[in-house]
Amino acid sequence: MVKHARLPWLLLGLILVCSCVRSSSTKPIPAPAFDLPALTGGRVSLESLKGKVVVLDFWATWCGPCLIEIPEYAELWHKNQGRGVEIVGVACESDPQEVMDLARAQQIPYRLLMGDDRISEEYSASGLPTTYVIDKHGLIRKRFVGTTSGKFQALQKAVDELLAAQ
Repeated sequence: MVKHARLPWLLLGLILVCSCVRSSSTKPIPAPAFDLPALTGGRVSLESLKGKVVVLDFWATWCGPCLIEIPEYAELWHKNQGRGVEIVGVACESDPQEVMDLARAQQIPYRLLMGDDRISEEYSASGLPTTYVIDKHGLIRKRFVGTTSGKFQALQKAVDELLAAQ
């Protein structure tokens, strides 16, 4: 009988976990402006990326699913080189030296920026990884929270659609 009493709680837990991993089309809204330090030096702003489709991924060095996705982001970067697409990782709640060491070890080819609490809040990136697809005009077109097996196919499709539309 005790086992049956736990069933509703287990189902609720499963529903909550599944709801955390999702993709959503959003009504196009302006992406919050940012000007963040780049891991390689200098700064990168959203304004400097206008005219490109931007895949903006919020991640952390302590986030297991985030680390698993790094090779897939590298592949996405390679597939889209020279197409007007920018892949940008925003490291949150992470030590810059740890990010630098990880970038070297994983040979991360895309831009890495050091995020802060303000940018995480403005993008509602409280769960990691959280990824946005931003069009050439700075409008958020798609948001992904968590990770799924089809995430990178959906990201590529979103990028292709935005490139074809403009």
